[in-house]
Amino acid sequence: MNNLGYLFRSVIAGISLVPWYFLGMIVGLLDQDRGLRIFISWNRFFLKLFHIEISLENENHATVTTNGCAFILLNQTSLLDGSVGAMILPLPWRGLVNIEYALIPVFGWAMCLFSWVIIRQWPKQAKKTMQKVETFLQQGGNLWISIEGKRSKDGLLSPYKKGPVVIAISAKAKIIPVIHSGVQDCLPYGKWRIHPGKVTIRYLKAIPTETMQYDDRQELVNTLRTLAEQNLLGDLNSN
Repeated sequence: MNNLGYLFRSVIAGISLVPWYFLGMIVGLLDQDRGLRIFISWNRFFLKLFHIEISLENENHATVTTNGCAFILLNQTSLLDGSVGAMILPLPWRGLVNIEYALIPVFGWAMCLFSWVIIRQWPKQAKKTMQKVETFLQQGGNLWISIEGKRSKDGLLSPYKKGPVVIAISAKAKIIPVIHSGVQDCLPYGKWRIHPGKVTIRYLKAIPTETMQYDDRQELVNTLRTLAEQNLLGDLNSN
């Protein structure tokens, strides 16, 4: 993608972002799911504009229900991970973000409507928010969340947090482990120039939590970590 073409696409993306997102936010105040679809439609436009192709590989049989699931991203390497994951996730879904992200102009404001905001400095607020997430899952909604505390600079896995699995266990929700491949090539850590490329989203086999208890949280985190290491090693070997 030459510099002139890239500049043109960047201008188009910037000009379209604000009205598109504000329309989604206005509609979202009345109907969250319709507002979310508008939000997702801009993501789709944005990724096509920069020639980023997305494909889905689903290890789950077609009969496996995807309602009331916690879709947990196992490897977070790029600012594009959120936009990419939102494209495929079955509706209705909501995300879970920290207050620091929610304060980002436009992007963060939109996420306030379509996600739950966690204020880690306020334990009572965080507890109430978690209860709302659990209720949403129990009513058939899906949760989109990363298990890493931050993006990886070099593609290696960061330490895993227990929060996502605790939510799933409390709600007795299935976990769909998610692996992203190729995202870091399109927008590397610390860079702002977007490159065309192919991104693969993989839904690994669902993990039921109906019989799990709070004390099983670390074992479940370890299981997800092993799955990530095995699948990412496969990616390295194929390259």
